[in-house]
Amino acid sequence: MFTLTRRRVLQGIGGIVATAAMPPLSFAAQRPALTIALQRIPENISPGRDTSDTSVPISYNIFDKLIEQDFHDNMKLTAGLATSWKIVQNKEITFYLRQGVRFHNGDLLTAEDVAFSFSKQRREAEGPRRLAQFFGNVQATEVIDPLTVKITMKDVDPLIEQRFAMWSGEIVNKRAYLAAANYEDWALNPVGTGPFKVTDIKTNVISLVAFDQYYRGSPSISALKFVEVPEVAARVAGLAAGDFDIIGSVPPDQISTIKRFDGIEVLGQPGAKVRILIFNQGEFAAPIMKNVHFRRALGYAIDREAIVKSLYGGRTSVPNGLQVPSFGETYAPDYPKPVYDLALARQELEKSGYKGEVIDYPLLSNVLDSEVAIAEVLSDMWKKAGINVEIRIRENWKQITKGQHSIRNMSATMLWQDPATIIWRIFTPKVIKGRGWNWHNPTFVENGLILAHEPDKSKRREAFKKMQHVWEHEDPIGTILFQELWMYGSQKELNWKPYVLPYMDFGPNNI
Repeated sequence: MFTLTRRRVLQGIGGIVATAAMPPLSFAAQRPALTIALQRIPENISPGRDTSDTSVPISYNIFDKLIEQDFHDNMKLTAGLATSWKIVQNKEITFYLRQGVRFHNGDLLTAEDVAFSFSKQRREAEGPRRLAQFFGNVQATEVIDPLTVKITMKDVDPLIEQRFAMWSGEIVNKRAYLAAANYEDWALNPVGTGPFKVTDIKTNVISLVAFDQYYRGSPSISALKFVEVPEVAARVAGLAAGDFDIIGSVPPDQISTIKRFDGIEVLGQPGAKVRILIFNQGEFAAPIMKNVHFRRALGYAIDREAIVKSLYGGRTSVPNGLQVPSFGETYAPDYPKPVYDLALARQELEKSGYKGEVIDYPLLSNVLDSEVAIAEVLSDMWKKAGINVEIRIRENWKQITKGQHSIRNMSATMLWQDPATIIWRIFTPKVIKGRGWNWHNPTFVENGLILAHEPDKSKRREAFKKMQHVWEHEDPIGTILFQELWMYGSQKELNWKPYVLPYMDFGPNNI
């Protein structure tokens, strides 16, 4: 694994800045191997369990889905492992599979693999918890013939097509999956049909090699190595020195540094992801968090435009609700943005009976982009309104989720192009209960069920608006901050393109 000591980082940056030169990546050689430095990498590759932003950039290169999103054409749904599909009353979908597709172990893709991937046997196994969450509506999977499979839902699902294009929809090899001693063993040796196959998974390093039998054609890259480099300075120095070909999680304050060098560049855009705050009202929260006026005061006191301008240089924006433009035809452009009103915040605070007690705000310093800097700005804004918020740095997620946490950060990522992808997926009663946030609003739930099961688009849009009003104003469980950025550093010669989702596509269609 490539590592940099702090001393070497400083020496590297200093020397590079002085010369403003670097060894370029050469494509003269046949199919170069790439090294990608990420802020974090997962312990293993476990589709159906780990859907984090640290996992899907890698797993996208290992697995395929029945339906794919064409990121070169506004995320249009297109044929993947299925060449076509037929939907009956939003409750039944039949897939007609592509012939001749091979898994990394040499097996041909069949309907048996697809049926198993979404089967009750796999969904309810110990490992793939996320699969049970996203595909719990599956009633049955039926093999019609070797290349045809029918999947029937328990209830009407207006998102049935989108669901099979999301990142828990990866198809696994049935034989390899069942042969593994346990789920952890499978996750260290996963078998998919993607453009790259796993050769080694170690602590902080994941290595892949090109799969030349890939059905879309051989990759232009021979191998990929993903390394974990938590410090942004080390990632930038390694990119400038030519040790890394691509780096992830580039904060805005590093853009000017990267632009000093001719051979590297910053890539990225606002992603299909919203940074939000959660207002916990459960057993691990301050008692005042149960007061609706106090939670409203927290939201009204935030000047989100100031955060976007000062910390992100205006490169992103404040979304109008829990949605992003990538929702396509379901996007509601007329829904209002969050309100910043310091006077209103103070009025709500007075109604709450708040006595100045400390409100804890735990976070991790090296997970979300600019997390500490944003928290410090928020703390100052709340202080102006008369709210005493204390930032508490933690070492891991368990210390946050299983410890005292009144306010916490969250990134809400779009999984499918529909409002239900965030506001209902994350805030269903079952999920709320599981996370111990102790929030339940009957109006929200009533309209959430419409959003989940009603095919009529106009009724779904109206339900979405009602849910948003409850979520942030009437009975807030959180508040919106800004649309997040996906920012990368890259060697210019690569001609690689990032997407609005965290996938890092190194297949033949993107490099």
